[in-house]
Amino acid sequence: MYRRTALAASAVLLSVPARAQPLSPAQIALFETPHLTTLSAATQLDYEFRREEEGKETLMDRIQLDARPAADAGRFDVTVEFLTGSRNLPYPPARGFGGNPLLLFALDRDARELAAATGGGMHWFRERIRRAFAEAAELRTTSIELDGRRIAATEITIHPFAGEPRARRFGERRYVFILSNDVPGAIHTIRSVTPAGEGGGALTENIVFRTATPLPAENSR
Repeated sequence: MYRRTALAASAVLLSVPARAQPLSPAQIALFETPHLTTLSAATQLDYEFRREEEGKETLMDRIQLDARPAADAGRFDVTVEFLTGSRNLPYPPARGFGGNPLLLFALDRDARELAAATGGGMHWFRERIRRAFAEAAELRTTSIELDGRRIAATEITIHPFAGEPRARRFGERRYVFILSNDVPGAIHTIRSVTPAGEGGGALTENIVFRTATPLPAENSR
């Protein structure tokens, strides 16, 4: 229940604008776009997780989303295995989603990691990220490689903690999101980059799309 409540809080904080302001292009692209309409049937989406920290061994893991058509057309019920073993986070199913809930899972985990590392509150980190999406996101068109071909993509970058002493060593952290309608589930990359500072060495985390596999028909009901 706690995970379900926390995920719902993340969805509200990240996508809903304060004071009824219009949604920004970044918020629309990330949270109000039906990413899962890039799937035509029940599909397993696999992502690679890679954490590289200066002076430490690189950590590799995986994330798996199983997306099955929901009762409402164009929407999916999504179950997730978010990391494995002792790193696994037991998130609940995301029911009736049009957008890819990987964004919410990843940003919820990030807020937890930041709160634990700094002794701060998850709400503060979530709110800073939401404000960055709403007020200061940088969007640009780009291209990426997928299965040996170049495809059009959108890159979104935010620096949510710039100038914030409460963020400590993470004050200069930036986030990069790469989206493309040619990628099943639309999300290709979720990246955070923390430069080296007084609190530790440079740290980069990447979640990158790897494969999409049809799920057996009997499991897609």
